[in-house]
Amino acid sequence: MRSSRQGAIPSELGNLIDTLDGYEARLRTLEAPSGESLSNTVAKVSALVADIQSQINQWATTRWTNAQILAQIDAKIAAAFAGNVAITGSLTVNGAIAGASLSTGGSLTAGGAVTLPDVFNTDIVGLGGSRKTVWVRDGGRMGNTG
Repeated sequence: MRSSRQGAIPSELGNLIDTLDGYEARLRTLEAPSGESLSNTVAKVSALVADIQSQINQWATTRWTNAQILAQIDAKIAAAFAGNVAITGSLTVNGAIAGASLSTGGSLTAGGAVTLPDVFNTDIVGLGGSRKTVWVRDGGRMGNTG
């Protein structure tokens, strides 16, 4: 390196530096990519981009839409309850099926006995409205005498 602070470089050393600079320039020219090399690189990158685009296109054509996913979920739920549950109105179940609370906006029909295990602790005096007499048997099973 030439520096004005360090004084002049001796002539032999200056010649060596100039020779080395010439070699560096020649090496850069020799190692620089040729037109053919650059062309091959462009072709390789183009092929790589085409392959990536092909994979993206395959993914886009086979991915599911939200509507398709929801249809699959609905079908699985319907299959799980097929023959066991029929809901023609709204149904709300709080908790597990065993010992669950059930509410409906319409009438509720049970194919078997209705059992209310906690019926003896239910106070209906404060509810107001008309009442009908029903009987409650041991275990919470209930009914009326017509």
